[in-house]
Amino acid sequence: MSASHSLLPVQADLVRIVSKYVLLEESRRNLKGRCPFHKDQATSLMVSPEKNIFQCFGCGKGGGPVEFVMAIEHKTREEAIQLIAESN
Repeated sequence: MSASHSLLPVQADLVRIVSKYVLLEESRRNLKGRCPFHKDQATSLMVSPEKNIFQCFGCGKGGGPVEFVMAIEHKTREEAIQLIAESN
């Protein structure tokens, strides 16, 4: 893995990535929306712009930008990093 890829998860804006797939609403310091990983009628997906992490309180998925792209695009870690790098 190159040095630029090792910094990528910190540099990648999770809110921008998640917003491509989910309509996010403000909720105090975080953002919330419907989780794309399970049938969700509530806004159980929380995204923390401050910490650059997400957590679904319905299905339990969570992590940072790379984990979100891995889950939603069904990619390996390397493939997800590459997708994020290409979209920046």
